[in-house]
Amino acid sequence: MLVVKILIGLAAVGLGVWLGLPGKYEQTLDDIERNMEQRASHSRKVKSYFTPLAWAQRKLQPRRTRRTAPTRRPFEMESPDDR
Repeated sequence: MLVVKILIGLAAVGLGVWLGLPGKYEQTLDDIERNMEQRASHSRKVKSYFTPLAWAQRKLQPRRTRRTAPTRRPFEMESPDDR
């Protein structure tokens, strides 16, 4: 019984290695150019779906987490010699 389990394990490892090998797909430069031209001529349209969450995000105004002071001055740099 142990020998059968070992053989099944080896077969599974061999099958996994064989399925993991890269395929032999070869594409010529003409095929690549033809595919690039076809994709450039077609523009994809994305269909938008209504979702309640997206509607709520568009309708709700963002909350301000911190109020800025109206008399806030811009950042200024000065050297120690300017003091």
